[in-house]
Amino acid sequence: MNKINALFKIILLNVAIWSSLCFGAVGVDQSSLVGLRYGPNLSWGGMVNTPIVWGQWVPQANVGVRYTWLEPLGLLNYGEPLGFASAYLKMEASVEVSPFYGGYRAGLGLRPFRVNPQIDFNFVYESYFYFKSNLEMVNADVKGGGHIAETWNSEYILDNVGHSNSDFDYAQLFDMSIDISYSLPHGGVIGIGAHYVLSDISTDFEGKSYDYERNIPVFSRDYIVEIQSFGRFPLSENVAFVYEGMYLKTGLLRSGGSVKKESLSYRMVLLGSHISWNDGLRNVIVKGGMWSRDKKRFYNGSFAQQFLIQLEYQGYFSFPFHSNFSK
Repeated sequence: MNKINALFKIILLNVAIWSSLCFGAVGVDQSSLVGLRYGPNLSWGGMVNTPIVWGQWVPQANVGVRYTWLEPLGLLNYGEPLGFASAYLKMEASVEVSPFYGGYRAGLGLRPFRVNPQIDFNFVYESYFYFKSNLEMVNADVKGGGHIAETWNSEYILDNVGHSNSDFDYAQLFDMSIDISYSLPHGGVIGIGAHYVLSDISTDFEGKSYDYERNIPVFSRDYIVEIQSFGRFPLSENVAFVYEGMYLKTGLLRSGGSVKKESLSYRMVLLGSHISWNDGLRNVIVKGGMWSRDKKRFYNGSFAQQFLIQLEYQGYFSFPFHSNFSK
């Protein structure tokens, strides 16, 4: 049985590594700052991240295809790159697959004002199917009922995914967000964003599940608050320094004076470089940083296990009417 578990881990790791050839980004999409044009946009890509030392962080990987339509709120031509103070209506749909789940997203967004700083309103519906990867997680430290730190780690998850105590389940999420960004000279940008996500997972595990996209245990009906900060600072025409920060927190559930689910949270900071070419239609981002959980009793790993590296790739198809930045 130990040999089978080791083989399954090796297969899962190789799937994650090879799926990094494409990028269907989750979180702050830095590539869109240079790749998007008004009108239709079709992109493909992938992402993979892994801890420097295994044991706590569950490695993530996904591949995907995304279609985005940006309708300009003004007298602008389709194919033009986004300007210094752009305004548009956004319609978006994507398909995403990872070693743990597969699904799709569909959403609407609005940037109503041609001013700087800019404000965006977005709503995204997400639908995912677990590939026999949903597990029963400990969601409250209760005497005789286990501890959160015993299951919120990669060893527990990778040892149990695909076995009899995992299941095929279905999840749907409703993500409402607002972003404020400020455009800097020469293509730079800084910003903050806030997401409120309602999560609904169909499961038999008494409401205890795992969100692989956000890497955190959740209840079958839960809410997630996510605060993001980001920045992009060009160093040359094709290279930029990028920053991304995130704070994520789930809901608290009480019943009859007892805690059925504790509020879980963690934060992350990533720094790296963004390399783009072909007028922003090809993008590679390499980032490194660290993450930490707010409550130490929910973490039983070492300090070295909190360091991460992440690789992203995103490419855009070029339509005949697209205008290049060089023009």
